[in-house]
Amino acid sequence: MNYKEMEYVMAVEQEKNLTKAAHRMGISQPAMSKSLKNIESELGVPLFEKMAGEYIPTAAGHLFLDFAKESKERESRFFRELQELIQFKRGILRVGITPARSSGLTPEVLPEFRKNFPDLRMELHEEDVDNLEEMLKKGLLDVVYFVVDEDYREKHPEFYTELLGREEIVLTVKKGTRLKEEPVIKYGFEYPWVDIRQFESEPFITLNKDMRIGKICDKVLEEHHMTPEVIRFADIRTAHKLVLKGYGSCISGSLGMQNHRDQFDIYSFGDKRIVWEFVAAYRVGSYRLEPLQYLTQLYKKAADQKRKIK
Repeated sequence: MNYKEMEYVMAVEQEKNLTKAAHRMGISQPAMSKSLKNIESELGVPLFEKMAGEYIPTAAGHLFLDFAKESKERESRFFRELQELIQFKRGILRVGITPARSSGLTPEVLPEFRKNFPDLRMELHEEDVDNLEEMLKKGLLDVVYFVVDEDYREKHPEFYTELLGREEIVLTVKKGTRLKEEPVIKYGFEYPWVDIRQFESEPFITLNKDMRIGKICDKVLEEHHMTPEVIRFADIRTAHKLVLKGYGSCISGSLGMQNHRDQFDIYSFGDKRIVWEFVAAYRVGSYRLEPLQYLTQLYKKAADQKRKIK
């Protein structure tokens, strides 16, 4: 018995007819009938019974079909993983990451990675989240690094996500900006807490509506019944540069902001702190070889180091 014969049996189950099953598999009807009889003879039990002109699996047939389908899935997984092994042997690692996240982490990661894998070629793609997800789905990337909200895993069962760290969403303003109300220390918040409504008369600098920070900012303003001027960009670095000029405030992730505490004041806000997760995302069933695992460890380490800087 071989994989091809298993496919013959699965075709009979699906078509419920030997002639149609044979046509589907590209063989003659007599050849299909002979193959089925050979399998049944080898197993010592009939796999089908004919009822009202249709081939219906017997109890043994159902058991065999379960085995055949599982074997087919394992065969497919083997060849997929073999192809990935070949790809790494050729020295290509395809990585996706969002631009702002890459700016803060990749310069710390790649030199260290190169020391351990000097012959491995890396294709690095800086794209927005939607593009990265689509490229990962199509198999154009081996891993992507980005931030997700808490229910992301339920919405995207096609991806396996590895948690690299959590960070608070914060409000940033130019260093020394005078407040109408002094910040306070609140339990459960990482930074001095402010009532965000005192900034309503100033512009809010954020990202585009289809980007996660942009969506979070819109939700925060709606929950606080605020209608300030909102200015949007595609890159959080542009938003921060504008804030440094004293033009408005910005809602953003806290990762890396500690590096710039001489330029920004950073505040917590809201009834409860907003947290998102920095993750590595892979296609479910993909094979993560040593270079890929090591790269992910380096990104986690770089993110941890930035969070520790106070």
